[in-house]
Order: sequence, then structure tokens, then C-alpha cells
Amino acid sequence: MTQHLTGIRADRKHSYHSIEQTAVELRKLLGLGPLDQFDALKFFDQIVPEMTVECRAGNIRLYEAVEECPQEGLTRWNNDLGVLELVLSERTYGSLQDDKVRARSTVAHECGHACLHTDQIIRLGGMNLSSQVAFHRERNPHQACEDTEWQANAFGSALLMPAEGVERLFARLGRVSAFALTETFGVSLEAATYRIGTYERSLGH
Repeated sequence: MTQHLTGIRADRKHSYHSIEQTAVELRKLLGLGPLDQFDALKFFDQIVPEMTVECRAGNIRLYEAVEECPQEGLTRWNNDLGVLELVLSERTYGSLQDDKVRARSTVAHECGHACLHTDQIIRLGGMNLSSQVAFHRERNPHQACEDTEWQANAFGSALLMPAEGVERLFARLGRVSAFALTETFGVSLEAATYRIGTYERSLGH
């Protein structure tokens, strides 16, 4: 079955394994062990304003923002401030404060865009609105590993449920269990099921 892709072609291809490694590096910087939950609220409120990401332009600062917007979250370039903004809708931020799993996944997903697509977001941010619309409309066929949304989904999944933690959990249980992932990492059953698939692919199982 052909996978339905929802993003645009990314500047670079990324395999499950390379995305996994990027997520692992961030978890290490956050001081998280393999079975520790990712604290999305703390990350958004306290860590993001102190973070930078590397790109062709150098080290770019991140900034968090909450505003009324139709999307649950987005990542954009603020040309006036020269920062990359992780934006949550007011509704999503309220859900994040209530520790809702979908809001936690949104933060992890947008973090994936910030880490993997920095140069592309900056380039798009420099276009006028009509150029951006044309860019998104004229999508060329591309593989899943080249798709921006696929990459961000894979990153968010690995950030929330690292492969080493998944492996330890399944070794302890003696079986693969999506329910065990939901309880350990605080994710939805849908996200846990998706993660099992990426886990198996990233490790070549």
C-alpha cells in the first residue's frame, strides 16, 4: 500500500535511523533516561527559549509562542526577530497544561520540524505569501523519507518513545505491547502503535 504523504519535499532525505539518532541527542541534552517521559510542558515553557539549532546560517535561537491559530501547532521563521518560533494554538497549550497526550505529541512533532527543517523554514519565511502558496501547491512526487511531515512524525515518535527505552520495556515484558508504551511514555494508543512500526524499521527487525 502506498503511504499517503502530507508534507512537502524536504531538503534532505532522512532514514528512521538518522532521525532516531537526532532525537537521542536531544534527549541526552535534556537529561532523559531511556524510560523517562518527555515533559512537553517544561520543554515548551522553559527549554525552548534557551535552545538553539544549527543550520547553514549558524546557530539559530528558538522561541515559544501561544496564539489563536487554526493549526494545533506550527514552526515558522520570524524574520524581524531572527528566531525560529514554535507556535501552539491557545487550545493546544491549554491541553498541554492538562498533560493531554495529543498536545504532548504536537510539541514533539514541531520540535522535529525545528531540528530537521531549519534551513527550509527560514527559506520559506523569506517568501511572500503568494510564493509560499505556490510552493506548497506545486508538490513534486517524493518518497516518504523526503517528506517533511513524515520526518517530523518519526522524530516526534522517537523523542517521546526512544528506541532504547522501547527495547528495554519489551525485553522486560517478553512481548511487544502498545499498551505498555502508552503507560510508560504517556502517549496515545495510536502513537504507540505507530512507534512500534518505526522501532522495528529503525532497528531492522
